[in-house]
Amino acid sequence: MKVCHVINSLNRGGAESHLLELVKAQIDEQFIVEIVVIGPDDPNILSIKKDLLDAGALIYRLNGPRMFNIVSYLKLRKLIKVNEYNVVHSHQPRSDFMVFLTKKFLFNLLGFKWVVSIHGKYDSYLPKDYKKNFKLIFFTLLVKAWEDADSVIVISNEVKTWLNNHTKKISPTVVNYWISKKIVKEKKIYNDITIGFLGRLNKNKGIEDLIQALNQINFPFKFTIGGYGEIQYINFLKSMMNNNLLSVSHFEGYVDNQNKFFEEIDIFVFPSYSEGLGLVLLEAISFNKICITRNVLPMNQFISKHSGYLFNDVEDLKMQIIQASKDIRDSEIKKFKIQELKKILEIYNIDAVFPKILDVYKS
Repeated sequence: MKVCHVINSLNRGGAESHLLELVKAQIDEQFIVEIVVIGPDDPNILSIKKDLLDAGALIYRLNGPRMFNIVSYLKLRKLIKVNEYNVVHSHQPRSDFMVFLTKKFLFNLLGFKWVVSIHGKYDSYLPKDYKKNFKLIFFTLLVKAWEDADSVIVISNEVKTWLNNHTKKISPTVVNYWISKKIVKEKKIYNDITIGFLGRLNKNKGIEDLIQALNQINFPFKFTIGGYGEIQYINFLKSMMNNNLLSVSHFEGYVDNQNKFFEEIDIFVFPSYSEGLGLVLLEAISFNKICITRNVLPMNQFISKHSGYLFNDVEDLKMQIIQASKDIRDSEIKKFKIQELKKILEIYNIDAVFPKILDVYKS
């Protein structure tokens, strides 16, 4: 089978990380896999380009302004026509819309199966500024485009419910991300427990709630914050911290070595308000990290009171951090929670998930 994946850029995020794992699995199955990238990569964020090339994928770049350049559409059409892909699999809104317009208006019944992967609840991430109205209009058009796809994949039941609230014309297939098991180095617990956060630094990720909770904690700890954010927002977060918290906090910026990040923390806190899946939470689980997350879907499908800790508000988050910091020093409690985490990984491993994508391609 010959497959073309279309994606906005190769800067590592949830969709891109999943794409890399998917491409590796498809090449292992003897697929011919090629990637069309519609825009440039951000030089400040790690690119998965080398990993894709090492895996054996071929990469094309349109290199024009995203979406609004007829040359990009003509180049995309030519690539699909000349290479005769069986499946064109798009992964993000701009990429979805480009494939839709290319297939709808430029192809004249040339045959390929168009598969869309929806990687999140996109309209829940809209900015609160003048761009919002434009993006809402685009989102409405995007839903209409998805209705024209041959198959639609969503990454969780939560995203499926969200999609069903926007259209009844799509019957999506739920295919979760999978997580590779990691070789975990057991970390000795010191007097100062290290609490970690990893994710894009913005209000939606709940980092402000975490800072408010940590401001109220008195026992010794360290706080490591990983992830890219605008300098103005980072300065705002620092201004929220009291002197004690500021003195024990370290902003790492974009993290290109997740192994090192997770090996150096004891407790992982993921306070996001809204996620399609929450890949970074699954990554933390794969490193056997004790996790605290907001008590909302889909995060509370991975973490429960048996495998970790759930919270509802800032005061609750503070209490869960205090409890987790006590429990992590108890070898029996920690062992029990790690065993529960391993059960979660069995559901989200490649052997359980990858066949579902093959079924979508072949149906």
